[in-house]
Amino acid sequence: MEKVGPQVEKKYLDLADKLDELQAPKNDNRGVLCVRGVIFALRRGNIDEAKAISRNEGDKIRSYPDIRDMIDKELFDGGLYPDLSKWFKDEEN
Repeated sequence: MEKVGPQVEKKYLDLADKLDELQAPKNDNRGVLCVRGVIFALRRGNIDEAKAISRNEGDKIRSYPDIRDMIDKELFDGGLYPDLSKWFKDEEN
């Protein structure tokens, strides 16, 4: 389990708050259930669980690009959702 120190904890609590603000108005103000799971884990300081939920629910999270990008940048340091565009470039004839 990833240890959470005072500075790291603040970072993840801030991330939880940002994600909560982003997810709350989605789906006619019902929010995004899988993202609320990530938020709950972050607020408890269980970073491994937050990452696991993000990975397991990635197909749903990808439907919300703003949330997806924030999780990718802040929780995975840009490593969860790789830039696949280089694999799908049109070949020149």
